[in-house]
Amino acid sequence: MNSTLDSPQRRAFVFACIIALGGCNPVGRRTTPEPAKPLSAEDEQLKRKFQGLRGGQLRVDSLFQVEGLNIFDEDGYLFFAHSRLTPPDGRITSSYGADFGVPKFLRFEWRDKIEKEPDGALKRGLPGRAYYGGNILGNYTVPVASRIPDSLLEDKRRNGGGFRLKIRIHPDGPLIGWDLERGVGTGPDGSKFHHAGGDFQEAYIYNGKVLRKGWFIHPKTGHRIETDY
Repeated sequence: MNSTLDSPQRRAFVFACIIALGGCNPVGRRTTPEPAKPLSAEDEQLKRKFQGLRGGQLRVDSLFQVEGLNIFDEDGYLFFAHSRLTPPDGRITSSYGADFGVPKFLRFEWRDKIEKEPDGALKRGLPGRAYYGGNILGNYTVPVASRIPDSLLEDKRRNGGGFRLKIRIHPDGPLIGWDLERGVGTGPDGSKFHHAGGDFQEAYIYNGKVLRKGWFIHPKTGHRIETDY
């Protein structure tokens, strides 16, 4: 009797029944994925412009002490957050990803202090890692993707190099910069950076010595100001 119950034929029959029942169960039924929404004309243009680039290195620093910094992309996702940035050595480097190479826009906010409580960000409708509390001192939205030069992207496709998206916080608004990173000494100024552009460029420092000063464009006056970092 036991041999009949455990026979290969019976096990195959039971297995077939399980599959048949699973096919009749709505939970086990395969669903057809929804078709992807067609891209807008703007997104199609960005897709062509940033072909082959899905992200890069992110560099963030500040010209003054910044508390509770949140940076959101155009979809409201938290792109970057940090409790405190302090110049001149408080720079943060990490990697990032974006559908079209870089975000279309970035929204920045920072405050005079931060608060902490269990699930405090979520209670305020913010992403879990976002900072909150105090008074908002800065709230700016700036374009990014539209500013990246085609010449940089074309050179990257032809000759390689790591794309860097750079952010520097100024009291009167965020500064955006970019470049391509290659080997040391290959850059036009002896550094490893090519196509440096945007609102600022950090100083080129080698063995603790400033070989080329940095600079930034003041967000309000448009004046170019040199820095040692």
